[in-house]
Amino acid sequence: MKKDKEAKKKKKEKSAAVSVQETAITVSPETEDAILETLLKHIGGKWKIRIIWALQDSQSKRYSSLKNEVSSITDMMLSQSLKELMNSGIVERHQYQEIPPRVEYQITQKGLALIPIFKDCISWVETFDSGNQTK
Repeated sequence: MKKDKEAKKKKKEKSAAVSVQETAITVSPETEDAILETLLKHIGGKWKIRIIWALQDSQSKRYSSLKNEVSSITDMMLSQSLKELMNSGIVERHQYQEIPPRVEYQITQKGLALIPIFKDCISWVETFDSGNQTK
């Protein structure tokens, strides 16, 4: 039974490695560094990916709803992260002229394009870091 489990894991790791190699793009190290720097600018940090993930269903959400879904985030970090995500074009803010005022946040098409990448990252963790996960 243990051998079957190990064989399946090795097969899964090999399959993941092949798919990564197939999609690899050849660019100069300087270009790679610039691309990674840009990526970190847009989605880096502790909170941005979690905020994007919370908005993935394309439904508008109010600030308080986001704060509840992204556990342990402070108001200052949520506010700052939302501003940065809006500046990157990943999240949009809708303000309604009502009393009391209502503000909602929604993921953009640009942000939705990140969701499959995040799902691939989840698969990577499940494949290569299964021994370190907490359940």
